[in-house]
Formats: sequence, structure tokens, C-alpha cells
Amino acid sequence: MVDERKYFFLPVNTGYVVNGLPNDRCVDFYANRSGHGLYCAIVGNVVIPNGFGSNDFCAKISNSISWQRLANAITAEGALSGIQLSSAWKNYHGIKHFVSMRDNNPVSEYKAVLADISSNEVLQFFEGLRRGIELSVRAGFKHIQIHAAHGYLLSLLIDEVFSPHSELALDNLNSLAKELAGDNIESSLRFSLITGDQSVDQKRLKLIDYIFTFPFSFFDISFGFYNINKYLIYPTSEKLLLSRLNATIALAKRYPTKQVILSGKSNGAWNPCIPNNVHIGICRDLIANPNFLSDRNMGCIDCLDCHYYSRGESQLTCSRW
Repeated sequence: MVDERKYFFLPVNTGYVVNGLPNDRCVDFYANRSGHGLYCAIVGNVVIPNGFGSNDFCAKISNSISWQRLANAITAEGALSGIQLSSAWKNYHGIKHFVSMRDNNPVSEYKAVLADISSNEVLQFFEGLRRGIELSVRAGFKHIQIHAAHGYLLSLLIDEVFSPHSELALDNLNSLAKELAGDNIESSLRFSLITGDQSVDQKRLKLIDYIFTFPFSFFDISFGFYNINKYLIYPTSEKLLLSRLNATIALAKRYPTKQVILSGKSNGAWNPCIPNNVHIGICRDLIANPNFLSDRNMGCIDCLDCHYYSRGESQLTCSRW
């Protein structure tokens, strides 16, 4: 069991890249936010070898020294250096509106994508993921997060609602978690507790129960699929934030031996009712204020500037910094 609550800077795709590599601004961004008692800073949405970015501004893991510079910059400020590994698929297109306005049903679109993926391609995906982990560890990252949320490829592969190869994908994901644990590499799995489509979410409990048997160090609880409802991923209303907090607490109580990361702004993070196995994930408040952990009066004001992709921009911005 973990004896004390830990604070994570959760993954964000900053767009601070040149030719797929983190640039100086990226290094400074993470270095400035990796102190004040932060346990781990996780660099966000990094594409695996032979993978596909969710937009044109994603970094891609490689053997470049740029990744070592980034990991070292985080470590130098006192936090554990983490990296989130991810992939979409060829010709993936994320919506810019916060709720889907497409004529087609997003669930049907997801199913159509998975119908064209063979079992061999599933295995190739995991080969790329393992290679991404190898490169990340070699660069000095001490925490590996696997992105299986938000309607990206792995979140679909593991779900029988979408994938004809869900059993194969789950077996490989479980094996990967065991390999990380056997190599003493701290890990986390980010997944969406709900997708935003009730017909899918009613069938999701069995999948979540099975995932929680996997030996990841932490389970990072998110909500929503990007092309269904982004408000669930980036909640701002008190109603959505409270619902997310309560659902995460309920999940942590159902699995008291598992370590859970609470996400979705940090309004409820210091709630005394939070169980000991719940750790605090902070994203937008730390974007707005690099010193948020020492000055919680200055955090995100929901200006929405950080949603740069939805605004047609190429890099993260925030009116507060």
C-alpha cells in the first residue's frame, strides 16, 4: 500500500514540438511545474513508434537526446519523470466542437474503424507500445502511463463493444502490465470510466472490473470519449465535477487495494472524504499556475484558452501565464 497521498501533473498535449521532438519551451514548461512537492509529472499524449498522433502537434518517442533532456529537467525539480504513450489511427480526426455534431453516430464510426483492424495489426500495435516503453525508460522516464481512454486506439481495442479483438488486446495489455511490474517500472493506465454514450456505458462495468485485476501501479480515472462529448473529459460545471469526484471515490472504495488517480480539475482534491488509495491528478490548475501546489488560490479560471486544437491553434496557451 502507498502510505501517503501523491500529486501528479496529468498528461497534456502541449504542442511544444519540432519535428515530433520536445522543444525548449516544452522542457521549460515541465521544469517549471515539477516542484513544490509534486510526485510525478507525466508528459502527455506521446505517440508510439509506428503509431499515429491525435493531431498534427503530437510528440513522438524516439532515441533522440531531446527526450533525455526533458526527463532530466523534470527530475531536477524533484518530481518523478513520467510519460504517457498513445496512438490514434491513420486518418484519425478529432472533433473541434465539444459535443459531436456529425451526421453519423460516433459509436458507429468507432466500430467501423475497428472492423478494419486485423489481429496482426493489434499485435503490431503492442510491439510499438513495447518499443515506446523501451525508448522511454532508456531516456530516463521513471513512470510509464498507457493511454487507454478518450476514444483513442487502445481504448477501442480493449472494449468488446467496439473491437472484435478485445480479448487479444486485453491479454496483451495484462501481459504488458506484468512486464512493467516485473521490471520494477512504475506504471499507470488511463481509461475512461464512461464514454458519454449510455448504450455503451451500460455494458462497461465488466470491462472495468477486469482491468482492475491488472498489476498497474496506478489507475488514472478519466471520463468521456473525445468524439462523443469532450465536456466529460474537460468538465467545468460543478455538477459534472461533483459527479466525477463521487464516481472516482466509489470506484476506489470498490477496489481498496488499488491505487487510483483522481482527475477533472482539482476542486475536490482536498476533500477529507477521499479514501487513502486516491491520489490527486492536477492538470489545468498547474497549467494556469506553475506554483499551484504552494498557492492554490491561483488556478484555472476556465478561460478555455488551453483547448488550442478546438480553437484552431497549434500550441497550448493560457491567459493566466
